[in-house]
Amino acid sequence: MLRPVHIVSSGLLCARGDSPAAVRDGLWAGEYSAGRHALGERCFPYYPLPLDEPDWYRRAEHAVRHVSAQLGSYAPATPLFVASSSFQIGLFEQRGVPFCMPIGSASFSQQIADWMTLTGSRTSFSNACISGFSAIDAASTLITAGLIDDAIIVGIELVNNSTLAGFGTMELLSPTVCRPLDTRRDGLVLGEAVAAIKLSATPGPWKIAGLATGLDAYSTTGPDPQGGPIAEVIHDCLRAAGIAPSAIDLIKLQAAGSPGSDLAEANALRQVFGEIMPPLISLKPALGHTLGASGITELAALLGSLDAGQIPATGNYGEMDSEIGLAPVTVRRHASVRFALLNLIGFGGGLASLLVERN
Repeated sequence: MLRPVHIVSSGLLCARGDSPAAVRDGLWAGEYSAGRHALGERCFPYYPLPLDEPDWYRRAEHAVRHVSAQLGSYAPATPLFVASSSFQIGLFEQRGVPFCMPIGSASFSQQIADWMTLTGSRTSFSNACISGFSAIDAASTLITAGLIDDAIIVGIELVNNSTLAGFGTMELLSPTVCRPLDTRRDGLVLGEAVAAIKLSATPGPWKIAGLATGLDAYSTTGPDPQGGPIAEVIHDCLRAAGIAPSAIDLIKLQAAGSPGSDLAEANALRQVFGEIMPPLISLKPALGHTLGASGITELAALLGSLDAGQIPATGNYGEMDSEIGLAPVTVRRHASVRFALLNLIGFGGGLASLLVERN
């Protein structure tokens, strides 16, 4: 018999606060301010961690230790699953040349395990924005099958110029703010985050009801604008949970203010939910797009809000796009959510949907 997988604790450090509770309060208060990050002659809006430490390595250690302390007790042999797009590339940049490049940047997972005093197996995931849900998928599969009892998933994305330059060169970054679904949306606003969740076969406040991943081969830089592959993954997630679309109480969108991806996601949602659309929210106007860490970051932030019976407003939305025809929640509200669906759309074609259920 397959075992259920529960989310028993979480930790979070991002631009909006130093814990899930602090981030919840920031979201409820409608805090959306961002910093700036200079890159050559250009300067982009950016969501940095609230840490003053200038040394990249010490800053990373501080962030990881801080987040791990929020998870509560765990056995040292607990398996670790790390999700990141950039790992320690910021450290290489700060050291300058020449430096000794490791065989794989995922060797940073060993250092993260040491900071968390974990001695068990370590597995790294780096498939762009869906990295966190891929890590959850792998860990959940092992727990469900009885091969492990607990797992810690860490999403980590720390500041570096290489990532910012890559997105900037492709003109994918907004010069102003993240405007999900809005007709004025003009790109992403990136940010840092370190987040963690503990999964367990032991009951907790939430459980993984369904999870599905997929690929969209339409383009290397964006999804099929009709949204077909995204809709397919959402359908797969709901089927895995045995849940009808009408049971969903809330959808946490990928919506990052990208002209193409926001439209594709909206088209996909209409294919799945028709005219009866659940409330929609995007957390990226408040947290920034934290890339490989975004799955775990946004999950921890969302559950922090839902545990308090809160649905935060989506910031920076003002004018509906006639092509999209959907609007996010723009007025915060109190509500009890049993089923929440979380979507991720990754650069390069990765897709993922996660369904969580309140126990």
